Amino acid sequence: MLKNWTVTTQPVRLATDGIIMRERYLLNKKHGNHKYTETLVSIFGNANTSNRIALVGEQFRLNQQLYNRRGGRPLSSYAMEYCLTLPKGYRPSKEQWQLIVKDCCLALAKLCKLNKTEFTQYKQQIRAVLHQQKQNKTRGSGDHVHLIIGKVVGKRVLKELQQKKATKLIKQSFNLSALKHVGIDHKSYEPIEIKKGRRLSTWQYQHQKATEALEIEKQIKQMQVQCDKWLTAREEGDDRQKRRQENRLLKTYESLKNHPLSTQQIEQIQSIKNIIR
Repeated sequence: MLKNWTVTTQPVRLATDGIIMRERYLLNKKHGNHKYTETLVSIFGNANTSNRIALVGEQFRLNQQLYNRRGGRPLSSYAMEYCLTLPKGYRPSKEQWQLIVKDCCLALAKLCKLNKTEFTQYKQQIRAVLHQQKQNKTRGSGDHVHLIIGKVVGKRVLKELQQKKATKLIKQSFNLSALKHVGIDHKSYEPIEIKKGRRLSTWQYQHQKATEALEIEKQIKQMQVQCDKWLTAREEGDDRQKRRQENRLLKTYESLKNHPLSTQQIEQIQSIKNIIR
């Protein structure tokens, strides 16, 4: 179970340079971070949208320097970026992601209490790109959308977009929208590999799984040996030895119940249980 689907937030820094760098990154198939990315799909806006965000930001910054007699630091971040991520195994369509992003953007617009003119400009400064990830790799994230929203509308900066209440709101909106449009509920999600701890590196995790598999095989072989001894004791009428092996078989079986078993391993254990019944 997850508390929320994953949402990360960060301001796009470095003014116009930052906006242009993010635009290049979003559709750069050769970028090192896109090693496990299958497709890059624009779902809202295009390069012109990023240029518009940068232009509006530069205009605001110029006016800030011209008319702000109180001084202060000039605006250096013209947009906020939100990354909406689903675990591997889920692949909404482009159209479904569009609906999800639309719901999230509307929720943020309501938080900012935009008037009609501001809302029109707000809609023109939304850039979203879907990254569909390889689903059969142990590394890399699941499918995700990079959502960039311009912070400047009219004569004001939407400071609400980078506050904690905005992060909380977009997480709630993402949860609800994914359930509404895709039919997936974060509360019922179970990781594919529950035993994989968050802080384990890849090699540590693989070593742990290999060690566990060897232990399972060792205990199943031990059960087979104990079963053979039980059969011998039954043929020889040695009740004491028979009870001893029954107790050992029970302990080994209880130990195996704590491990994740394959279908074949479960069948092996079941066949041993059938023999001694």
